[in-house]
Amino acid sequence: MFKVFVFSALALFFIACAPAQTTLQKASDLSKQQPCYRCDTAQGFEAKIKGLLYISDIGLQCCADKRTLDPSSALKKVYFHRIDDLSEEKKLFFAGNDRYFINEQFNVAFYVFLKQELEARGIIVVEGINNSPYVLRLDLSFIDFNSKLDATGLHSNISGRLTLKNINMNKQFVVRTKQDVMGFSDAREISFYTFLLIKQMANKTAELISAF
Repeated sequence: MFKVFVFSALALFFIACAPAQTTLQKASDLSKQQPCYRCDTAQGFEAKIKGLLYISDIGLQCCADKRTLDPSSALKKVYFHRIDDLSEEKKLFFAGNDRYFINEQFNVAFYVFLKQELEARGIIVVEGINNSPYVLRLDLSFIDFNSKLDATGLHSNISGRLTLKNINMNKQFVVRTKQDVMGFSDAREISFYTFLLIKQMANKTAELISAF
C-alpha cells in the first residue's frame, strides 16, 4: 500500500519538475504531432524525428478515431497496482567503447504515457488503491533494455513483464518494442529517444488492454 502511494506521489512530482520533466514533455508533445494511424499499421512505423528517420514496430501516435476499441471500452477501469522500474545497472547506453548511464525513471515515464493513452481510448484509470475484482489490475516490471550507437545510428529495444488481472482473467505477457534512429549521433539526446521507446511500450500495453 505504501509503495503504491509513494509511486503516485513520485509521478506527480516528476511531472511537475525540471529538467527531467522537460525532456519527458518534449517526447510526449512530439509523439502527439506525428501523423495518425492505427498503432499496428505499418504506415506509422516510420517517422521523421528531429530530421532523422525513426523506425519502430508500433506507431507513436494512435489517433482517437482509429484506435482499436471494443463496445464496452467506456466502461473499462484500470488500476495501476505496481510498476517497477528497470534496475539501475541496465540503464546503459553504449557508444563505441564508451557507456553512459541513463539517469531517468523508466516506470514514471511508462505511467505517464500509459495513462494518457488509456484515457484517450475512453478507458478510466482509477487513482489510489482499488481492490475491486471488477477493475482490471495492472502490474508491470521492466525486464531488459539495450541501447547502442553504431555507424548507422541508434538502435534500442526494451521489454517488460505485464500482468492483467480481474475477476474474469489473470493473464501475463512479455511486452517488447524496438526503435532505430538512423543518423543519430548526439548522446545528449539519449533520454529523449528512450522516452519515445517507452511511449511505444505504453502503446503496445494499451493495445492489449483494449483487446479485452
